[in-house]
Amino acid sequence: MKYTNLRWWLPKFLCLMAAFAFWVYVMNEQNPLVENSYTVPVEVRNLDRSLVALNVPQRVKVKIRMNRSDLVSMRSDNIKAYVDLDGFTDGDYPNTPIHISVPGNETVISQDQTYFDLFIDTYAVKSLPAQVEFIGALPAGFKAERKSTTPEYITVAGASSRTALADRAIISVNVAGKSKDFDEFDAVNVLDADGNTVTGIDIMPTRVRVSVHMSEDQKTGNIPFKPIVKGEPAEGYKVSEITVTPPVATVKAPESYFDKNTVVELEEIDITGAKESVTKKIDIPKPENGMIIPGAVTVHVKIEKE
Repeated sequence: MKYTNLRWWLPKFLCLMAAFAFWVYVMNEQNPLVENSYTVPVEVRNLDRSLVALNVPQRVKVKIRMNRSDLVSMRSDNIKAYVDLDGFTDGDYPNTPIHISVPGNETVISQDQTYFDLFIDTYAVKSLPAQVEFIGALPAGFKAERKSTTPEYITVAGASSRTALADRAIISVNVAGKSKDFDEFDAVNVLDADGNTVTGIDIMPTRVRVSVHMSEDQKTGNIPFKPIVKGEPAEGYKVSEITVTPPVATVKAPESYFDKNTVVELEEIDITGAKESVTKKIDIPKPENGMIIPGAVTVHVKIEKE
């Protein structure tokens, strides 16, 4: 019998086709094709480092068809959405395609955005001085002053058309209720000439350290000295008079000093057991953030027999 005889190979061929059809049936029943949607970020590939791609969509939504068994292991980071900008120069590129890459035998059914209008600009860097802006209501009589910022300059980088808009780098510091010097870290906001925030640029650093000096409004006034005597003179003696020369101080100090001090108290004079008058020169301490005249006074405690 020859192997080319129709009665020999036709049954085998029919069996093979039946087996294949059965396999397809089983696979469709046990591991059918399913569809699922994924949101993936759009990458920019092969763009020259001296250029910046603008208007590129941040992400696209993609519908993928795959076997149900592959659905379990499929993650959004297995799918790549990208624009290939190899050889592109600065300029406008309408209808630039977004490519989708999927692993294995998966098939892309649809994507919510296939094309976009691309603009490529040159890369630029700019340096701006850090400017401090105080916000919030200060306590009455106080004012705030910038001592320092670290660093003193802010670097902005990105597309030339965006960095050209950067006019100033503002650090807003809240001084509401503050009365003492303080340091804090605050965010940098880059504004254009009209005071609008410039977007689409890199800011380095994004936060700076600001040192703020708080000072209080000062006034000048006269406050009497108050002598303080400690102890008692010897038996049979008494204090007949206490004088301070000069009797009044001229003080220049923050307004709160005058609210808290109606007299300038002097250092104690010990007259314990004294039988004669005591005279002492006393140095006057300076008020915080102020000055006082004179710098010293003479206190005379007159002691005489009873």
